[in-house]
Amino acid sequence: MMMKQWMWIGLLIGYAAAIGYVSHQPLAVGEAPFPHFDKLLHLAEFALFFLLAWQATGRRLGLAWLLTLAFAGSDEVHQAFVPARDASVLDLVADMVGATLMAGVIRLWPQLWRFLSTRILQR
Repeated sequence: MMMKQWMWIGLLIGYAAAIGYVSHQPLAVGEAPFPHFDKLLHLAEFALFFLLAWQATGRRLGLAWLLTLAFAGSDEVHQAFVPARDASVLDLVADMVGATLMAGVIRLWPQLWRFLSTRILQR
C-alpha cells in the first residue's frame, strides 16, 4: 500500500471517530433554518465520508459505497443507545443519498470538468 493511501485511511478513521463522537452527544436543541435541515447535514456529512472512503479504498466506488453504508448503519444503531438520541431510517437514507451523489460526481467528473471548462470557463 502506498503512503498516500495510508494518509487517506488515517483521514477516514479520524473522520469516522469525529462522527462517532458527535453522535454520542445529546442533541442540541435549537431552531433549524428550515424543516428537515438535519437531513441536509446528513447528506453532506456522508458525501464527505464517501469521498474519503473512495480514496482510502484505492478509488473503488462499490467498496467505498458499502463501507459508507456499513458505517452509516452502525452510526444509526449506536444512536439508538445514546440518551436523548434515536435511530432513524430517514437519516440513513439521507446518508446514502449523500454517498450516492458523491459517487455520481466522482464518476462523472471528467465530463463535468470538460463542460465547465469549455462552456463556463471558456477554455
